[in-house]
Amino acid sequence: MKNTNCSKRLLLLVAGLCMAVCLAPAALQGEIRVGLSQVDITPPIGGLTTGYSSAKLTDGIHDPVSARVMVLESDSKCVALAVCDLCIYNSPWLHDQMAAIGVDRLLLLNTHTHAGPKLSQDDFPSSENPWRDTVDQRLLAGIKQAKQGMFKGYFASAESQIQLGYNRLVHRGAFSVTHFENPERIPYGSVDRQVGVIRVTDEQQKVRAVLVNYACHPVVLGPRNRKISADYPGVMREIVERSFGEDCMCVFVQGAGGDINPLMMARGDDRAQDFEVVQVMGESLAEEVQRAISFIKDVPGVTSSFASSSSVTRFRNRWDPDQELELGVTTLLINDEIAVITLPGEPFHHFQVDFRRKSNVKHSFLFGYCCNGSYDWPRYLPDLLSAARGGYGASDTTLAEVGAGERLVNEGLVQLFKLQGRLKSKAQRHTFDADSVK
Repeated sequence: MKNTNCSKRLLLLVAGLCMAVCLAPAALQGEIRVGLSQVDITPPIGGLTTGYSSAKLTDGIHDPVSARVMVLESDSKCVALAVCDLCIYNSPWLHDQMAAIGVDRLLLLNTHTHAGPKLSQDDFPSSENPWRDTVDQRLLAGIKQAKQGMFKGYFASAESQIQLGYNRLVHRGAFSVTHFENPERIPYGSVDRQVGVIRVTDEQQKVRAVLVNYACHPVVLGPRNRKISADYPGVMREIVERSFGEDCMCVFVQGAGGDINPLMMARGDDRAQDFEVVQVMGESLAEEVQRAISFIKDVPGVTSSFASSSSVTRFRNRWDPDQELELGVTTLLINDEIAVITLPGEPFHHFQVDFRRKSNVKHSFLFGYCCNGSYDWPRYLPDLLSAARGGYGASDTTLAEVGAGERLVNEGLVQLFKLQGRLKSKAQRHTFDADSVK
């Protein structure tokens, strides 16, 4: 009887060990949970738009403006991206609400449309209820909604190329001349032609989100426009969403487009024709987005890991060195093959080219116009050479000391390399596993 009991116990022990071994991979396997929502932030008619100093009060709504929310969550991190059809927007109040709803970091991103509401207008629609407060509340509700509908997300990424913009700082010897207008559509200077796409599918392989990253000012509509509009990103989003069905949300994220204007600009005398130009620009980008997506049509998405890191750095005010600015950077690393860094203000395109070259990650993107905390807005962020050449955004309308953009990109790279395990906390001769390197 004693031997029989011992045998039973041994069998149970072996069975338990086998079960533990079988279950271990599932327990260790990571996954990324995704939440999506969209909220309307279209203001009433009669307010100002942001971006043009000569803007007049709006007299209509051509197309609604929205905020699109994407929450990314792993077992250790929860980051909310809220991409708004606004020119400039940050909300210390909204950042303060995140801890209570389980969000570690809020990234407030602006598409930078110049046909969206001016949230600094404190008396519209009334001094008791400025539109800014409405936007704050709707965004908070949207983030909560996204968190309530989380699903297991599978990620795939691709790139394509198209030049829809020109560099408005045109070189003249050692200096630059600013060309806000370009009626001949001359493709001046260097630009970044990359169209970046991140596709998110669910467990049924249904496309739930398409995130598009491109660097070009949404100023197809000019200073005489008086209609609320998302400009060309709105047209692109609508086309992409229509192609995948009502369950898909398309998100446009502005890249480092601080020095890039669109080649197509509505500057004629007939306002009724303005939106025909917007339509053509949006359709052109949408076509290239769909081309990029076609490259990964048969590629299954991956859901294995999501990590993020954030920091804040102090800089001197360029024009008043006794004053300081606080600027934040966040890095996202998805499945070890999609890397994102965010920069505040209006970064010049050189920074995303530089980041992509140095990141050593298959798909690398820079999200500009981002507020990752209650920090300062530096206005334009020129690269060092552009600052020396001068021009709009390079030698004026910028606040941070020269070289701030380079330091912020380097900070993002440090965050990325730490997330990858390439930068160590202790000194060692080699930072790789020698057995894995041939």
